[in-house]
Amino acid sequence: MMKRSVITLFAMLAAVSCSKTESYSTFSTRNRVFFCYEIFQSPFNQVTTPARFLSVRKSEGKLHMVDSDGRKYDMELSAIQNSSFLMGLAGLIIGTPTFNNDDMSVWAYDLGCPECNNPSIRLKFNLEGTASCSECEKSWSLNSSGFPVSGKARPLFRYPVTLNNGVLTVSN
Repeated sequence: MMKRSVITLFAMLAAVSCSKTESYSTFSTRNRVFFCYEIFQSPFNQVTTPARFLSVRKSEGKLHMVDSDGRKYDMELSAIQNSSFLMGLAGLIIGTPTFNNDDMSVWAYDLGCPECNNPSIRLKFNLEGTASCSECEKSWSLNSSGFPVSGKARPLFRYPVTLNNGVLTVSN
């Protein structure tokens, strides 16, 4: 009887302690995302090149994009695209990382800072594949699964990407 009580007590403590820990998942479901485009169109054709990234955000019926070199692009959206594209917290960073990516697949991160969690605060990224937030002054590596470059911070929100017949879809 005593043995069963001790086992029950340990099981209850384990259940309570596990429920309070934060779990990690490769892909985020915190913010809704649905975005698709043909990778043969410029500037989207850059995202299949290793270490090249493109930020994409939606505003006033247009897509606003910035590539790793800082070049800016705008594209008008159709009414259907404008209503159906969901861009996560603040937009997307899409590209092909050079590390931890044996199959050279395209990855997508949120353009919003996971520490500030504010849609008006967008990350800046550079040719070296580092994204940084001017508000909290934290940095993340786009080439290493979106983990912080130094210090303690949450990893970037990452979203699933599929590529089918030249159409890249980011969706959770």
